[in-house]
Amino acid sequence: MNASPFIISFLIPLILGPFLFKLDGRKADVFMLIAVVSSFLVNLVGVLEYLKVGGAHHIVYLETSSLGEVYGVIIDPMSVLVGFIVSLAGVLFLLYAVDYMSERNKQHPVYSDKGRFYAWMVIFVGATLAFIYSSTTLQLLIFFEIMGLACWGVVGYYRSPKAERAAYKALLVPNFGAMIGLYTTVGIGILKLHDLSLYALQNLNDELKLLVFLGIMVAAFTKSAQFPLYSWLPDAMAAPTPASAFLHGAAMVEMGVYLLARVTQFMQPIPETAFYVMLVFVSLTLLIAILYYPLQKDAKRLLAYSTIAEAGVMYVGVLYAVFGSVYGLQAAMFQLANHAFVKGLAFLTAGTFSYAFGTLDMEKIRGLGKLVPVVGASWFLALLGLAGVPPLGLFFSKAYLFMNASSITSWVGWIPLFLVLADATVFLAVSLGWIKRMVFSEPLQESAEVSPLMRFVLVVLIILSIVAPFLSVKLVTQIGFMG
Repeated sequence: MNASPFIISFLIPLILGPFLFKLDGRKADVFMLIAVVSSFLVNLVGVLEYLKVGGAHHIVYLETSSLGEVYGVIIDPMSVLVGFIVSLAGVLFLLYAVDYMSERNKQHPVYSDKGRFYAWMVIFVGATLAFIYSSTTLQLLIFFEIMGLACWGVVGYYRSPKAERAAYKALLVPNFGAMIGLYTTVGIGILKLHDLSLYALQNLNDELKLLVFLGIMVAAFTKSAQFPLYSWLPDAMAAPTPASAFLHGAAMVEMGVYLLARVTQFMQPIPETAFYVMLVFVSLTLLIAILYYPLQKDAKRLLAYSTIAEAGVMYVGVLYAVFGSVYGLQAAMFQLANHAFVKGLAFLTAGTFSYAFGTLDMEKIRGLGKLVPVVGASWFLALLGLAGVPPLGLFFSKAYLFMNASSITSWVGWIPLFLVLADATVFLAVSLGWIKRMVFSEPLQESAEVSPLMRFVLVVLIILSIVAPFLSVKLVTQIGFMG
């Protein structure tokens, strides 16, 4: 298996991204699109080649006698699937940003300095892809931190006091998790295993396995905004909406889940205590999201709490994988794959509220179905899709989780599934109320303009939100434990 396309796919944005700090206007638009589109096309070449050969391919590029594997890549169904989703989402969200980041945006007009936003976003894409294909804990740590730095850059883009506070919070909270989890894991790899490879994690004794797993769980939960360190994510809505879509739909939040799923994939068997500790935090996260939905009037904050819960659903799958169920691992990645496009659709639709109406206050937006039918349809489908209503993809990934619940041997294991159902029910009830008021109502203004490019991206995301389960299921069902 030739890993070069996957490596090049993250090197392109990591190398080209910093040049965007010096560009602006149309030059920045063109250079940014060259970077992300070329990265996506190279990644697509790798995916098509991988589909012909399949399997798991571990390529080591740097190895020492004292540290074992230092740098390498793993090309397997999980990394190929998630890498393709991140790459495609990056292209679509940044294509949308070309018009969103303009002087025509009523809430956040942008007259200059687009290059700075693009630079951080392109670096974000590159670091995320590099993280996905990493084969050592040291690589995971390095790219985890670069993602955090890029997140700081995009969240604080508008440079208001609120945005700057949110940016530092988005940087420091996941960094706290990294210090507890990833730095500890790297230290144990150096001192105990003398090998930094993910494959070496299965050689830990039960005591160290539990320590490493719980540490990585903290790192993953801070990245995914799970209880108790979840407040940075709603605050991070100060970011431009294309950035919000990426960090919710394809980057920060999903990469927390990916991190813990990856470690679970390589560390079997995991001590039973890890299951019960994780169960408590996942259950509390879902409960908090349920309580917050009815209180939200800001469109992006409503979606932020939805993201917290949807990540919790992914962690329910990982939770069962901890107990040795390969179906749990598959369900978590299936949920991740489907969530990316539905959540991207939801956020970019909310972005049109800023662009066309100058507000995210859902009480001030009426008549979407008459003013901008594409936006009305996308908001209708996105909210129902996030609640798990067919034909959008989250219905299928949540159904897959329930269909393979046979691995649950204790009544305690049914608690998170009950909360998944409760979360979907409450979010659906709240969403139906907003759909009625925002879509099927009389407009408060005579017209609303949304650019053709933005409408095009919304239509593409609607299609992807429906077909994602069928595109991803082949790779999902090939995901298994490693080592």
